[in-house]
Amino acid sequence: MSSAEIATAGQGQVDASGLMVDPAPTNSWTAKLGDVDPAELLEVHLINAVAPYLLADGLMPLLRASSSPRRYIVNVSAVEGWFAARYKSGAHPHTNMAKAALNMLTRTSAEDLAGQGIYVTSVDTGWITDENPAPVKTRIADEGWRPPLDVLDGAARIYDPIVRGEAGEPPSGVLLKDYREVAW
Repeated sequence: MSSAEIATAGQGQVDASGLMVDPAPTNSWTAKLGDVDPAELLEVHLINAVAPYLLADGLMPLLRASSSPRRYIVNVSAVEGWFAARYKSGAHPHTNMAKAALNMLTRTSAEDLAGQGIYVTSVDTGWITDENPAPVKTRIADEGWRPPLDVLDGAARIYDPIVRGEAGEPPSGVLLKDYREVAW
């Protein structure tokens, strides 16, 4: 498939989760060190670490000025950013690096901000999407495999620190997975 065919093949198509289909036969999810395009490395860091930092930084004046006794920053993490994960393959090091950076934003900002009533948490939403290249994703879907969770499960997990906080027990400076605190 040519790059022009790839660029137009999935236009308008969505998968079972409502996400845009990427028809490319390869992607960086299976790439290893030495195989990731530098532009992709920068894009992944921009989306997963730099943008959340800039968003939180830009919202700080509003968060500090709010009359609400509790305010929240929930960073969407993943197992890719855990140092304590039992298994790490060599795949997608750029994603692992970006999620680890996001977790460090939570760890280094949370204590100071909690003293101001701003609670910062990282949440691993769980396995809600299949990031494999299109041919692999299609093959395993045809065999009946689906991610164990869906986007609604992921959204509920992201909202959980806020629900806990409004109930009087705001988590802060922690990584949550399956609604429980886990090691970084």
